[in-house]
Amino acid sequence: MATSRKLAAQALESLFNYKASTRASTAAAVSSEPVPKKKSKKDPLPKTKKGLKKIKHELRYGHSIKRRLREEKEANENPLEKLKTQQEKDDGLLEKNIKHFKVMNRASKKELELRKKIRSRRA
Repeated sequence: MATSRKLAAQALESLFNYKASTRASTAAAVSSEPVPKKKSKKDPLPKTKKGLKKIKHELRYGHSIKRRLREEKEANENPLEKLKTQQEKDDGLLEKNIKHFKVMNRASKKELELRKKIRSRRA
């Protein structure tokens, strides 16, 4: 019984460690020199002249393409929602401006004292 277990273990071991005995695989195994890996660049330039032309075209005319896409997107938006968001933005800006002018145009203590003196002299 112990011998059958050994035979089964040997059979499994030979299956897991099986290597093809063809000439190509043995030659590759014999000459297992490390293959130098190519360094990957983050944004490599294309190797063809046509690719460089595409990049130049994008640099020159990419802004107009983006503008056209933005205009198409705006055309598809609901005009009522667009108006509502614009009004909310304007209301927020108005509140901010009013708050700013209230703070900046506040009378100083000296001005308040002078006003009181003028009122008292008039009365």
